[in-house]
Order: sequence, then C-alpha cells, then structure tokens
Amino acid sequence: MSKKSIFFIFILFIIYFIFSSISYSKSISTELQNNLFRLHIIANSDSEEDQALKLYIRDNLVKYLEQYTFKNKEEMISFLNNNKSEIEQQIKSYIEEKGFSYTFSIEIGRSFFPKKEYGNIIVPSGLYDGIKIKIGKAEGKNWWCILFPPMCLIDSSTCEITESSETILENSLNDETFSILFSETPEYNFKFKIVDFFNNL
Repeated sequence: MSKKSIFFIFILFIIYFIFSSISYSKSISTELQNNLFRLHIIANSDSEEDQALKLYIRDNLVKYLEQYTFKNKEEMISFLNNNKSEIEQQIKSYIEEKGFSYTFSIEIGRSFFPKKEYGNIIVPSGLYDGIKIKIGKAEGKNWWCILFPPMCLIDSSTCEITESSETILENSLNDETFSILFSETPEYNFKFKIVDFFNNL
C-alpha cells in the first residue's frame, strides 16, 4: 500500500471520528438538556456581605421550591413561569431582610453552563434550561447548582446528589448518558471529555 493511500485512509478515519464524536456529543447533550434544570445566581460583588446575601437568597429560594413536588423539568419551568411575580416578591423580601435595596433580575430560559462537579458526578458544559438571578450590578462570584433533580443543598458550599435525585436521573436518562455522569472508568472519562470538548466549541 502506497504512502498516499495510507494518508488518505488516515484522513478518512479522522473525518469519521470527528463526525461520530459530534453526533455522540449532541445525543448526550440533548438527553441532559431535556432532564436537568439549573440555578445560576450572580452576586452584586465579591464583598463578604454581597456573597452572604447571594447564599441567603439561594437557601431561601430552595426552601420555597421544596414546598412543591415536580415530576419533571417541564413542571418546574411551568411553575416558575406561572409564579414569576410571586418569586420576584420572595427574592425582594430576602434582599430587604438583609438590609439591602439592590435591584435584581430573573431570567428563565436556556443559557451556557460550564462544566461543574456536584458531589459524586460531573456535568459537562453546554446549553441548559435554568433560572438566572442577577443581584445589583451582578459583578460578583457565581453560584451554580441543579434545581431538578434537586441537588442544591441548603447551608452547604457545594451541591450533592441525593439518592432520590440519582433515582430520578437513572429513570430519566438512557444508560449511556447515565454512565457518562456516574462512571469513573477510563472509557467513560474519555467519552465525557469528548462531550465537554464539543459543547465548548
């Protein structure tokens, strides 16, 4: 076999790998987008007081939503959209309780989330549905977690997945996507990197 033939076969293999990776990444990303709803809070600044306010809003918003049971992401989105005015009033009261008068905004929709670790899983970067809360100038550090399935732990600096949330994911995701999140084998670590890489492009 000539060098030109070998080079041609190599190029075909690279093209095949790229297209297969893109297709695989899109499939996994769609699965995750369809089943996760995320929370993003941006503090006014990095001052100790503003960061504490951010966490206070997070804790109380999570407590507020824990009153309700959501079977899936769509139910949560519908609830948030239908009760947006009430949620705005809740957040306004949280801000005032801490002695601030900051303005804020709420956005419910799809936006880019970076790769994030939540306890025993890592969620790849990508476009996800979520609620974004910007406090004041929104120039401070971000808080990221997952509202559905519930992974936002109150009074914790991290998010972790509970057994009930893991069960929801296992029942909602196909085996391949579930393994991407939970498996630590070299095979799935490599697949995770493929998904994360193409989602960042």
